[in-house]
Amino acid sequence: MTDLTGYMAINGKDAWTEYGAFLAELSASEHSNMDELKKMPKMKAYTAVSFRERNGEQLPDELPSPQFEAIDRTLQFAIVADTDALRRSRYAALITALKAGWLTFKVKDMRDYKMYMSEPSAPTWYKHLCESDKYVCVFKVKFREPEPSI
Repeated sequence: MTDLTGYMAINGKDAWTEYGAFLAELSASEHSNMDELKKMPKMKAYTAVSFRERNGEQLPDELPSPQFEAIDRTLQFAIVADTDALRRSRYAALITALKAGWLTFKVKDMRDYKMYMSEPSAPTWYKHLCESDKYVCVFKVKFREPEPSI
């Protein structure tokens, strides 16, 4: 398997060297992780006043600076290991790290993401997913980024 050291860090720990983990796609044509990381948050609505005796809604002549709403990002991880026991211990270590509170994700060639885990999914366990991988588990995790940027 390709060495993925340096592609993603979680709270300063390299995901590949620490957990045998990486952001995974299940086919060469998928790019859901990058879509999630590049997804733009919605804009916050302007506060408007709606008078019964007037049409529509009233806004100030000068609108305040637009701001983003919080955003959810769902990422798909894979963990690989030479043995089933190592795969399970790496999975447990990664889930423990992800539920530790604030997480800073550093993804190569992208900005940093400050998020927290809001909803992990059940993992799917594979044995010999492909010839070079011994044991693999794949799972998705929903994260909340309360103060997104671009």
